[in-house]
Formats: sequence, structure tokens, C-alpha cells
Amino acid sequence: MSAHDVEHDRQRALDERSSETGRSHTSRSLLNWVLAALAVVAAFAVVAFAYIQVLGTAACTDGACGGVGPSETVFGLILYGTPIVALVALLLSFFTARRRMGIVVPVISWVVVLAALAVLIFTF
Repeated sequence: MSAHDVEHDRQRALDERSSETGRSHTSRSLLNWVLAALAVVAAFAVVAFAYIQVLGTAACTDGACGGVGPSETVFGLILYGTPIVALVALLLSFFTARRRMGIVVPVISWVVVLAALAVLIFTF
């Protein structure tokens, strides 16, 4: 085995490794974008669910349905905050999607969306 063969094998191994890294980088970036975009859709679905829950209590009197739902402050945070967090995550993904820990941004937005949904489910 000559030095040229060893160098050729080393270069081929480096090329294979860089192509694997490129694929993992692309799949990581794609996963980040999909999660961020779906978080926006889910946030607006949570807002629609919140309105449906409120409409479901429209015929209730204070005595029959007193204390149903979250407080006005929490409801306002869910109604306005959840879509804002999801949209900010989508915008931040322009800067973080290609980074190794960039997945944290859409994951945090999903945590907020799921927490808002849980509050709505358990309080109505």
C-alpha cells in the first residue's frame, strides 16, 4: 500500500463524513422549520379552542357555571400570548434553524402551546 493510496482513502473517508454531516444538518434544519411552522398552526388552533370553550358557556348563569374557565388575565395570556410566542419562534428559526441546539426554540414554543391547551382543558 503506497502513501498515495493511504491519502486517497483518508480523503474518501473525509468526504463521506462531510456528506453525512450535511445530511444531518439538513434534516435538523428541516425538523426545526416543520416544528416552528406547526407550532404557529397549533397556537391558532388553541385560540379557536378557547373561543369555542367560551361560546359553550354563553348560556350559563353565574350560579350554574360559576368559576368555569381560567381567570381573565390567564385567558388573555392564552388568547394573545400563545400565537405571539409561536410567531416569535418562527422568526427566531431564521437565525437558529441551522445551529445544533436551534431545535430548542420551536420546542419551547410547543411547550407554551401545550401548556395553554392544558389550562383550557382543565379549567373549562
